[in-house]
Amino acid sequence: MTELTVRGSEEHTARNMADALTYLGRVASDAGYHSVVADIHVLRDRLASIARAEEEAKRGRASA
Repeated sequence: MTELTVRGSEEHTARNMADALTYLGRVASDAGYHSVVADIHVLRDRLASIARAEEEAKRGRASA
């Protein structure tokens, strides 16, 4: 049972991290930490790309 729970949570890790970085970028901008916002957005975009690739792979496995 634990194994299924871990896999389920790992499935969305990249997407959740990208969402968290979106929030962090907004907070950093609001706080005036403009020098790190671009770096945060680069990381967010990389994680979003990983999440899309994982989702496409999952759809491919499901249709096979």
